[in-house]
Amino acid sequence: MRMIILLATLLIVGLLVARQLNLGSSTTTGTGVETTEESNNSNPPRVPTRPQDVQAFGEQMNKFINDTASERKQRIEQEQQ
Repeated sequence: MRMIILLATLLIVGLLVARQLNLGSSTTTGTGVETTEESNNSNPPRVPTRPQDVQAFGEQMNKFINDTASERKQRIEQEQQ
């Protein structure tokens, strides 16, 4: 009985992990939610590995966030027209 419960639990966890891993590459249409392909026009900055690069990373990340927000705003305005 314990073995059956263990196998069922592993199956469920495996399916959840597989779904989570495939979520990034799958596209959903008609839901109004951005897909991964649409939202990745520009890649976010890489996380620094040296402490000296943290300040520059913060500036790059802020620029990336602002650029992404303005792109989304433009897309929303275009869809509403």
